[in-house]
This record gives sequence, C-alpha cells and structure tokens, in this order.
Amino acid sequence: MVNYRNWIGEVSDETKISTLSIPGTHNSAACHTALPSVQCQGASVTEQLEHGVRFLDIRVGRLLLGNNKDDLQVIHGKFPVKIPFPLKLTNVLEEIYRFVEANNRESVIVSIKQEGSNDWDNRNDEFGKLIWRDYISPNKDRWYLNPEIPRVGDARGKIILFRRFGVQDEQLRREFGFDAPVWSYNTTDDDRGSFRVQDFCEVETGQDLPKKIQYVKDMAQTAQSYTRDHDDKLFVNFTTASNFFDKDCWPHAIAKSMIEGNIHESFQKGVGIIVLDYAEVEDWILVKELVNSNF
Repeated sequence: MVNYRNWIGEVSDETKISTLSIPGTHNSAACHTALPSVQCQGASVTEQLEHGVRFLDIRVGRLLLGNNKDDLQVIHGKFPVKIPFPLKLTNVLEEIYRFVEANNRESVIVSIKQEGSNDWDNRNDEFGKLIWRDYISPNKDRWYLNPEIPRVGDARGKIILFRRFGVQDEQLRREFGFDAPVWSYNTTDDDRGSFRVQDFCEVETGQDLPKKIQYVKDMAQTAQSYTRDHDDKLFVNFTTASNFFDKDCWPHAIAKSMIEGNIHESFQKGVGIIVLDYAEVEDWILVKELVNSNF
C-alpha cells in the first residue's frame, strides 16, 4: 500500500522528476475564508502535502496594509486568499519547510508567481530580487535552485523552485530555480522547450466543461507518451478553469466535474504535473490515482 505522506521516498534516486505523475494544487494556499470563487482548496497546505500533493501553486502580491511595503501576501488574481487578515508568504513557506524537515526524503515543487498590482519595476528585477533577498537567500539550504530538472536523489529534502516570473540578471537566473516565466494565456498546448503546458481557463458555462476535460486528458496522454522515452521536459496540466459569473464554473464545481469526467482514466506513469482545485474532493481520489500510477 502506498504511503501518500512519503511516496517520493519510495522512488529511486536516479528517476527524473519529469518522468513522474505528480499531484499539484492550484492556488494552493487559497484554502481560507475568502470571496466567492477566490477559494480554490478545502484543505490546508500541510494537509495537501500529507496526502501526497507535491506541486504547490503560490501567487503573491504586495501587502496592502502594514509598515513593511516589502511584505508579500498570498492572492488569487487581485484578491487576498484570506479575509479579513492577510496570509503572508512567509507563513506559507514555513508550513512547507516544516513538512520537508519532518519528511526529508520528500521533495516539493513550489511555483511562485507575481499577481495583483502591476507597479513592479521588472526591468530591474524588483520582484525577483525581493523574492531572492527576503525569501530564498536566507533559506538557500532548503531549496533546490539548479535550473535543470532534477533527479529525485538530487532534490530529496528540498523545495524545487518553479519560477513563474522573469529575471533579467543572467547571473541570478543561473541559480534561481527552474525558469518558467511565461506561457500563452488560455493555452490548450504550449511547448516552451523545457516545459509544456495546458492551461485553458476561459470556461463560459458548465456546457464548456467537457471541452476542458478533454484538453486535460489529451495533455496527460501526450506527456505519458513523451516521458516513456525522454526525461528533458516538464509537463504541467491544469484541470482548473473558472467564470466568476457562473457558480457552475467556480472551483469546487470544476473539481467535481473533473472526477465525473473520469480524467483519472488517463493517469498513467509519467503524465507530469496535474494541477487540481479542491484536491481533497471524494477522499483525495485524483491525488491518490496520480501517486499510485508511479508504482
């Protein structure tokens, strides 16, 4: 029986991360009381990790109130994921650190993305340098920051940075994690060389969901076929989509539709990262199916 809390511990050291089937969560820390459609998870980050999730999607922006303008809070789009008090990035990272310290044969891929205000001077790497100075550099021993896709043995006990923001400084870029700053909006299939993404998100009504489900299945099958013979590309496959104006297209409804659409039938070894809303729905069924496929 698979131990979901420690499943990467059972994978051989020589296995490339890119050849695994990895459960991920969308807006992973959006598990608190928030505005309708902002909340994306019903379980905490720690619970997600304990149940086998190994890719966390964290989106951050400036803290609106407070003395330190460099403090970052977790947001979804332009909205805080926790009200009335903000959830700071520091607190989410501490939660991840605690899990990895207690389970030092595991690895967690953490995606960090800037959202919210557009007043960053990114020509001078303002956001990237802030992340490096205040969050990564003081904890460098906890992170796997090589830009290459690691083998499992190279990243045990580490957080693998999946960097969803650009860095102009070439020297910094060499030691700032896996470089995935951009892909096409609303894409059904965007191949960027070292990674390939399905992130179709513009679902107008519930009647559009079968189309989204098929895109998820297609990318899973593409990934499985590719990773059978190659290990140089990371596949990221979002099951998520939303329409604020239609409750049938809010995250919880989307999560249930993915299960009802039997996306797990396409889960085999090597389907890459599958990013889920409300991963705990029906006793973590999609997370378990993904983890099980590795064995």
